[in-house]
Amino acid sequence: MRRVFAIVLSLLAGPVWSADITLPEYERVVLDNGAVLVLSEKRDVPLIGMQAAVRGGAAMDPAGKAGLSGLLATVLEKGAGDRDAAEFAEAAARVGGLVAADAGVESISVSAEFLARDVELMIELVADLLMRPQLDEDEFDKVQARSIALIQAAKDSNPSGLLPGYGNAFIFGEHAYGNPVSGSEASLDDISHDDLEQHYEATFGGDRLVVAVSGDFDSAAMKAKLTEVFGGWEAAAAERPALSAPARFTGRRVLLVDRPGSAQTYFWIGNVGVAIDYPRRAELRIANTLFGERFTSMLMTALRVESGLTYGARSRVEQLSMPGSVTIRS
Repeated sequence: MRRVFAIVLSLLAGPVWSADITLPEYERVVLDNGAVLVLSEKRDVPLIGMQAAVRGGAAMDPAGKAGLSGLLATVLEKGAGDRDAAEFAEAAARVGGLVAADAGVESISVSAEFLARDVELMIELVADLLMRPQLDEDEFDKVQARSIALIQAAKDSNPSGLLPGYGNAFIFGEHAYGNPVSGSEASLDDISHDDLEQHYEATFGGDRLVVAVSGDFDSAAMKAKLTEVFGGWEAAAAERPALSAPARFTGRRVLLVDRPGSAQTYFWIGNVGVAIDYPRRAELRIANTLFGERFTSMLMTALRVESGLTYGARSRVEQLSMPGSVTIRS
């Protein structure tokens, strides 16, 4: 381990690259209810991708209910509109499309990818999932039980999957960014179906929605359609609490998670970094990609290819509305 840390420190002392970044043209529209549309035409292939995000996420989970947003994101996929879980999945699969929901620290997002000819179905499915989820209690029970079982299994066979949860709690402490997206066995077990329904009503609404669409479409027609579909969605029932900036700690602190009998040692190094409005975020993204985000990075080359000390090593910069974490793990 001492040799691993020495290599990591030498890489951190290296240069930072910069480059000019040119983004594709796009149109940004704010609807009367506060929903934001971002449209970017890209006509080279007959595909359309959509990313819809509802601002909130794990940072908004109530005290003692960590993992509630994660459960909600999974249950959203288990039936919406007039389709149950199987019918919803089949509607996308039979045309080669994809609709998936996921929870993050500050949002619950829905991703969709379809052929351009199936754009109407794509919008219908995403709108149903966001605005008309069934939130079936039986599906909730199954998702809850599976989520708890996955954490138990990770403790037995994949402790590396739990590192971000331990690490972020250690870095951020009582700050909302310390809430684990996946929750814990105890917090998940304490969440009821009523909690899920109340959380949806409190946090989902047009005032928190951002929809980005890129691909083979006409911007004017897409803007009209999305305005028709999402423009009347009412605001979330509860106000979104304001977040303060987490404190960056100085000095050195070590958290040891002992797992007797483990054949491997996992490490996770981190601190508080920068927010999404950091003025040099493009250069930072490039530097992190070269340093440790991709498989052919400097970190992977030094620790795996040249030294044979690990199967893999990664770095990550999480830029949120407030400064998130900067981490290295292996």
